[in-house]
Amino acid sequence: MLDYQLVRSARRKTIALQVKQGQVLVRAPHFVKKQIINDLVQTKSAWLKAKILEQSQVDQQYFDFMQGGSLFFLGQKVRLHITYGKSTDVILAATDEAPQITVVLTQRHQQQPINSDLHAIAVKKQLERFFKQQAEAMILPKVDFFSQLTQLEPNAIKIRQYSARWGSCNSKGELSFNYLMMMLPESVIDYIVVHELCHLRFLNHSKDFWHLVNHYFPQYLQAKAWLKSHQSQLVWRLP
Repeated sequence: MLDYQLVRSARRKTIALQVKQGQVLVRAPHFVKKQIINDLVQTKSAWLKAKILEQSQVDQQYFDFMQGGSLFFLGQKVRLHITYGKSTDVILAATDEAPQITVVLTQRHQQQPINSDLHAIAVKKQLERFFKQQAEAMILPKVDFFSQLTQLEPNAIKIRQYSARWGSCNSKGELSFNYLMMMLPESVIDYIVVHELCHLRFLNHSKDFWHLVNHYFPQYLQAKAWLKSHQSQLVWRLP
């Protein structure tokens, strides 16, 4: 039997199997018995193993917070430069060669090897704060704009980092967004905002839901394709 992560949902009607980053994820309704899920995983084990092997062979180009590494910002690759000063800062600027994001650490970090784990953790902390600030400045106005366009208004909005999703909507009408969305092109950010707003009317992925998404964001298939093709490059991972 393959190991898998089980996610139960009150609104789900069917069982879904997925492989993400080499791990099997099963989404199922609360009423489905565990034995039925086990049997399904066993039946689909050949397909699941093939997917795990396929993903293991993909060259994961994840961002590791090291000097000279590259990451996405608004859909464009930028190079990481680490330097030191009296106070921390993150600066995004264009250079002659390519866009660059400079992380300024305090001088006490200068005593650490530049590619050490402690150094990477300090860089990650500054970038997370920067990305959250940038996300709040961009995503909140977009939610307001598309909320007026769709006449769908959330009861609350949260912006934080999530490990495996860009956004979500719950039964209370609350929307959550991943501030790492700032890695994505602005058009893809628009799609995610519209996607979650449409869940305020349809808390599922039915035909009616996708019809509503298409009505307000006809380019949604292109946005989904961009996310799929760049999936391996949108991962932040410490060494």
